[in-house]
Amino acid sequence: MTVTDTASQASANSTWAPLRIRVFRTLWLASLASNIGSWMHLVAASWTMTSLTTSAVMVGLLQTANSAPNCLLALPAGALADVLDRRRLVLLSQLWQLLIAATLGFLTLAHITNPPVLLVMTFAMATGSALGVPAFSALTPELVPRAQLPAAISLNSVILTGSQAIGPAIGGVLIASTGAGTVFIVNAVSFTAVVAAVASWRRPKQATGLPAEHVASAIRTGLRYVGNAPAFRIVLIRAGAYVLSFSALPALLAVFTRKGLHGPAAGYGLLLGALGIGGIGGALILPRVRQKWSADRIVVVATLVYAVALAAITTVHNVITVAVILVVAGVAGMANMSTFNIAGQSVLPDWVRGRGLAIVQLTFMLALAVGGAMWGTLSTTIGVNATLGVSAACLAATSTLARRLPLAAAEAVDPTLADQHEPYVPVTLSPDDGPVLLSVEYCVPVASQSDFLAAARRLARMRRREGALHWGLYTDPNDTRRLVETFTVPSWSEHLRTAARLTTTDARVLAEAREFHHGDEPKLTALLTLKDVGPGR
Repeated sequence: MTVTDTASQASANSTWAPLRIRVFRTLWLASLASNIGSWMHLVAASWTMTSLTTSAVMVGLLQTANSAPNCLLALPAGALADVLDRRRLVLLSQLWQLLIAATLGFLTLAHITNPPVLLVMTFAMATGSALGVPAFSALTPELVPRAQLPAAISLNSVILTGSQAIGPAIGGVLIASTGAGTVFIVNAVSFTAVVAAVASWRRPKQATGLPAEHVASAIRTGLRYVGNAPAFRIVLIRAGAYVLSFSALPALLAVFTRKGLHGPAAGYGLLLGALGIGGIGGALILPRVRQKWSADRIVVVATLVYAVALAAITTVHNVITVAVILVVAGVAGMANMSTFNIAGQSVLPDWVRGRGLAIVQLTFMLALAVGGAMWGTLSTTIGVNATLGVSAACLAATSTLARRLPLAAAEAVDPTLADQHEPYVPVTLSPDDGPVLLSVEYCVPVASQSDFLAAARRLARMRRREGALHWGLYTDPNDTRRLVETFTVPSWSEHLRTAARLTTTDARVLAEAREFHHGDEPKLTALLTLKDVGPGR
C-alpha cells in the first residue's frame, strides 16, 4: 500500500469522514438539535411536576411514564422498522412528538396543565420516541459506506452525550427566564429539523415482490434470529453485564453529590456535565484507537479505567476533583458503549436490523432499570460509597468475559447480502400457503459424514436464524450415503424471503455443507401441510 493509499484510508476512517456525506451530515445536525430539545423538555417536565404537586409518587410516575414505552414497545418498534418504510416511520414518529410537545406547550402557557395531563403527555411523547428510535438507528448503515459505519456510530454517540451535557443547561436557563411552556414549544420546533432533513432525503426503493411481514411474525422471526446468532448474543451478554455493573453511578450520583460531597444541585449538574464532556472526547478519539486496538482490547482497558475511576471518587471529597475523574470515566464509558453498538450493528443484516437494534436498546434499558434498583437497595444497607466500590469491583470482573465471549466473533461476521440467492423450489403456491416443509437431499460418503455433521450443525443454526421453525437431519437405512435435511417455514412467502436473506457469512456455511455432497446439485423438495385432516379412525 502506498503512502497515498494509507492517507486515503486514514481519511476515510477518521472521526469526521461520515460528515462529508451530505445526507448523513444533515440528519446528524438535525438529530443533535432535536436531542438537545428533548433534554430541555425532560428538565422542564420534571420542574413543572414539582411545581404542580409535592407528591413524590407523581414525581416518580413521571420517570415511569417516560421510560415505560421504551420497554413495552421496543420489540414491536423494531419489527415495524423492518416491515415498514423506515423513512416514513421516522417522519411519523417525529411529527407525532412535535404535535404532543406543541400541545403541552400551549396547555402549559394557558395554565391548563395538571399532573395527570403532564403524565399522559409524557407517556405519549415517549411512545413516539420508542417507535421511532429503532427505525432512525437502522437508517445509519444506509447513509454511509460500511467502512465508515464505526465512525458514524461514534458521531451518533456524540449526539447523545453532547445533548445530555448541553440540553439541561439551556433548559434550566429558559425555564428561569421564560417558563416551562416556552421550553416545550422550543422542543416542538426542534423536531422540525429532523422532519425537514428526512423529508428531503429520498430513500432508494427496495421492492422485493413479496407481501410485507406481519408484525407478530416479524417479532418471532427476530427473536429466532437472536437465539441462533452467537456473535450477536455475545454482544448482548457483554453489554448487559457492563451496563448492569456501571449503572450504580447514574443511579447514585445525585445522592453521592449531596451526602458524600455535601455539594449543591449545581455540583450535581457539574458532575453530569463532566461525564458528558468525557463522552464527547471518547467519541472523537475512538476511531483512531480502533485502528490500533481490537474491540476486545478497547472494552477491557476502558472497563478497567472506569472501575478505577469509580473506586477513586469514593476517596475524594472535592466536587472539582471528582469532576476531573468523571471526565476520564466519561471517555471510558463512551468507548465501551460505542464499541458495543458498533459490534451489534456490524453483525445485523438489513432485513433484521431494526429488530436487532431494538433488542440492544431493550437490553441497555433493562440493565439500567434492574441495576438502578439493585444498587439503590444495596446503598441503603452498606452506604453509597461502599456500593460504588462494589460496583467498581463488578465492573473489573466483567472484563474477564473477553476471554470466553470475545467480540472478535462479531468482527468475523459479514452481514452483506450474498451475490446469489439460495435456490428455491419452482412450484406455484400462494404467499400465505403453509406451513411448508423443505427438504434437501445430500449424497455424502460414509467416510466424510462426521465432518459433514459438524458443518450441518452450523447449517441448522443458519436455517433457524433465517426464520425456520424446525430443523432435522435424517439418514436412509437402505442407502447410508443419502442424508436428508428438513426444515419448516411458516409460509411460502417466508421461504422466498429466506432465500433472499442469504448473507455472505450464511453463503459460506451453505457452501461448506455442500462441499461434502457428491453428484449434481442437492435435490430440494417442498411439501405443503395438509389442512383439515381429521384424526385416524
